[in-house]
Amino acid sequence: MEAPSKAGGSPSPNPALRPRSSRTSTTRTALWIPRRRTSWRSWSSGTPRILLPTTPTPDKTQRWWVERLAAEQQISHWEAFSNSPPWFMTRSGYVSGQVNTAKGENLLPQGEQKFAAYMKHAVELLEKGSGISVDTIDPFNEPNSGYWGTAIDSATGKPPTSFTQKQEGALIYPAAQDRVTKLLAAELAKDGTSTEAIISAMDETDPSKFMTNWNAYSQEAKDAVGQLNVHTYGTNDRRRVRDLAKSANKPLWMSEVGGFWPGNPALGDSTSGWDRSNITNGLGIASRMVNDLRELEPDAWVFWQPVEDTYKQEKGDKGWGSIYVDFDCNYDGREGFSNRRLNDGASPDDAKCRVLTNQKYNTTRNFTHYIRPGDFLIQNEDPKTASALRADGTGATLVHFNDTPTPETVTIDLSKFASITDGATVTPVVTTKSPVDDIERNALVKGAPVAVDRTAKRATLQVPPASVVTFLVDGVSGVAEEAAPVVDGHSYHLTGEASGKYLTARADASAGIEELGANAAVVASQLWTFNAVNTDDEFSHDRRWVLTNRDGRVLTGNGGLLNRAQSGAASLSAISLDEAKTNPSAQWIVTTENGKQWTLVNAGAAIALQVSGGQTAAGTAVALASSAGSTTTATSNAHQAWAFTDLADLVLLGAKSTELSTPIGVAPSLPKTVVPLYEKGPGRPVAVQWEAVDPSVWNKRGTVTLHGSGTDPYGQSFTDAEVVVTVGKYVATDPASVTVGVGTSLADVQAAAPAAVPGQIGAGTARNSLAVTWDWSTLDAAALQAPGTATVRGKAATGVAGDKALDAVLTVIVVDRVSSSNVCKDDPATTVTASYTEPSYAPKNTCDGNTSTRWSNWVSGGRNGDSLDYAFTRDYTVNSVKVTLAEKAAQSLKVQYRDASGAWKDTSAGTITGLTTTAPVTVTFEPVITRGIRISLTHPGSYTKVAEVAISGSKLADAGVAELGRLLVDQKSVVGFAPGVAQYEVLTESTAVPTLAGYALDTNAKVSIAQATEENPTAVVIVTAPNGILKEHRVSFVTGKQECIDNGWSRNVEPGFQSEGECVSYFAAQG
Repeated sequence: MEAPSKAGGSPSPNPALRPRSSRTSTTRTALWIPRRRTSWRSWSSGTPRILLPTTPTPDKTQRWWVERLAAEQQISHWEAFSNSPPWFMTRSGYVSGQVNTAKGENLLPQGEQKFAAYMKHAVELLEKGSGISVDTIDPFNEPNSGYWGTAIDSATGKPPTSFTQKQEGALIYPAAQDRVTKLLAAELAKDGTSTEAIISAMDETDPSKFMTNWNAYSQEAKDAVGQLNVHTYGTNDRRRVRDLAKSANKPLWMSEVGGFWPGNPALGDSTSGWDRSNITNGLGIASRMVNDLRELEPDAWVFWQPVEDTYKQEKGDKGWGSIYVDFDCNYDGREGFSNRRLNDGASPDDAKCRVLTNQKYNTTRNFTHYIRPGDFLIQNEDPKTASALRADGTGATLVHFNDTPTPETVTIDLSKFASITDGATVTPVVTTKSPVDDIERNALVKGAPVAVDRTAKRATLQVPPASVVTFLVDGVSGVAEEAAPVVDGHSYHLTGEASGKYLTARADASAGIEELGANAAVVASQLWTFNAVNTDDEFSHDRRWVLTNRDGRVLTGNGGLLNRAQSGAASLSAISLDEAKTNPSAQWIVTTENGKQWTLVNAGAAIALQVSGGQTAAGTAVALASSAGSTTTATSNAHQAWAFTDLADLVLLGAKSTELSTPIGVAPSLPKTVVPLYEKGPGRPVAVQWEAVDPSVWNKRGTVTLHGSGTDPYGQSFTDAEVVVTVGKYVATDPASVTVGVGTSLADVQAAAPAAVPGQIGAGTARNSLAVTWDWSTLDAAALQAPGTATVRGKAATGVAGDKALDAVLTVIVVDRVSSSNVCKDDPATTVTASYTEPSYAPKNTCDGNTSTRWSNWVSGGRNGDSLDYAFTRDYTVNSVKVTLAEKAAQSLKVQYRDASGAWKDTSAGTITGLTTTAPVTVTFEPVITRGIRISLTHPGSYTKVAEVAISGSKLADAGVAELGRLLVDQKSVVGFAPGVAQYEVLTESTAVPTLAGYALDTNAKVSIAQATEENPTAVVIVTAPNGILKEHRVSFVTGKQECIDNGWSRNVEPGFQSEGECVSYFAAQG
């Protein structure tokens, strides 16, 4: 096979983009290039796992395979593992487990020493007989899963046949695992031992159970384990095992997973599990591989039996495995034919033994053919893509799956590579659904190479529906200087993603989050220097750092692995830097899942730095908790994510200028702060002192420029702050709009309409808010009954004595309503927070559509209650919430909503009691228009877990109006402008190109402008409506007396020429 496979013997009777429209979606895959080779260190093209036999004779078929593979030298790593102790060492006398009526631990206590000796002896026997060298021995297989038991046939009092009685593992609980591991280590250490194999453990069924087992081991047993083996039949806590492996500095194998995914008719499949043409089966395994590679970062990824029994899978309507052979083709007199099929009455032709494959065989080759042994896993920001650097440094490989019925556009960002050659390309290798009679027809179809845009440093490719695509990136190499998140010896601000606040050292040796300090003395406690523990691991994915504060104290952590917990504390220690470099509790591993979010995992505790309780308020302490995140979005828990701002990038360049407008005779209110500008970009606003000015300057039309000075938080002074004030008369207002749903009443439109509009003074760019009165008699109420637009006229008062009110225009945009039964799941912009969160149980789990993932507020002493808050970026009309509780129901709950002022109000439903974990509770209430829902839970002295919160409501559809409402040249109206017109020509008085500005009819639309130049005197204005519709407007600038003819003189901006003659004379005078 082309990837490691956990093969239980021979075929015998005992066998790593975003939706843009409804039809296509766009995914951007940005590669993070680590500063060293990372985790794909040991994946071999041949890594079989060998079942340890009881005696040599019955094991001849397995030994045949071993000897054949050894002779062909295909294998780079041999692992021996035990499904079960021999029957005479078990409590039940059966290797399949205790009988199902009394299922439990099956290894006899008095058999533990013998079992350890047996494993060593069996390996030595195997090595001597076959000439191989076994690398690792795993004494267990899913030992704490609860699966393994023996069914007894009531008629015979014995187990059924081996075809129906599974023997895949043995229940050996953590305490016994600990003892066996130490006993095996002692056996391997004995004089005269011929094998050099080390121990791997413990092949538990999922990461959560793995961590339960590991935390129960003694330090002696942990030290005896040289390699960590975990399965991913369950996927929670992959990050915990990843962090453990980095902390323990041990290789990590995803040592077994398999499964089958029944067909999805939406992708052209049948609903059968056995249908080998079902692409869903191939997409399912691709998804598991991508997610395992992304979150677990294993050194090897191992298949569960890729070769399966055709008869068993077909008759069971299953699709386990990738390659199929009937396992009964060697019966005497019937060689080459399935004995069972002949017994069923099949014809010899139908019973003939064949080798068959399915779509999993096709899609897994997108990984195994192209991500090769020695390649290095790297992260990217797309949850459906795994990526790796080639070992020889010549490029990269990405594997992407599209499990939807619509095509996708994928953009690969290659900006983190140091070099992109002229001929750099990305070649797609595409696997889509193949017919069952030609099962490999559409597998690994290589497409035409796509050139990389060297300027943009990216390539864009199309991905078909229901496909797995390998992208082969050629012509890129090296690591860009800015790729590394931190640099040895540099000092940084650490800003919490969820809070936006700065990690701050406190005098009492604790740490917390605070706003940016106001001066250099306070900021010093918010600066952290990253000191590499080693100098020879610059590019390692698990490089360790010591973080020192400006006062010399070191950030340390405890808890986690150190006390077998999922939480811990962070504190400042006065130890020296040299001491810290020898103390794992003072060391931190910078980790990412997507190359843009960074977490800090304590090397001693193997858990991450996070803001306590999922809080965001200044003054909140930081602590440690198990790493958490979202598989569906490839993101870390926002309370564990930190942004790094290098102090070296905070060299003050100046201050951002400000523009204001004020009516003649009115002194403006000058801003109290300005935005400092650094090499890295704008900073937080800082105080400014403006120069004194003679008040009389405000009494005449024109512009007034004032200068200011101040000091930034790092002690750097500036004197170049500038505010430019336009003094003059109000001349016009900018467009206003309101978006409402079909059927909205006139009264509701009036209530939603803006009470003020932006007012323009002279030719200034700044706007002031002016109170407006709308003339609702100009609105046709019938226009509210169907999607479209309507116009309302109004008057805006300037507030200046003697001024006339300005004309104002309101566009009423009427759209359909869009319903959702799960707003949080359907709207990715929704953010979820909790008043307290148990580590690894993220609030976002409550709206992922998966009831097996939960939010929890468990603490050992219990809590009286907590709340979950769901924040929307737009208004929703909400009328019900369905809450699914898990494990421990709350005593009561209440649904609240956030009103327009931001205050939380109770819904009409009141308090709900009688909650259970057996069925969800649906809370209905009078509809509310809101941008937030809160679920308040009470459970005095206890805890609760919430699996799902499905918020039901509707939102207004995104509007599709992409028209301009004003078009200005140097802030003066373009002659002849009208909404709907896309082409304009403007006569200018010189070759100097003016500045164009545009204001959309829909104030929620976006306006982008490519300004004209002397070389290209045409400006392009693009208006993007909220629903993504684009409209382009072009303004061409012309000059010279020849442009005066044919009424061209009238296209000059105000005050403009009064006639063609005046226009010609003006240009003639210019020479």
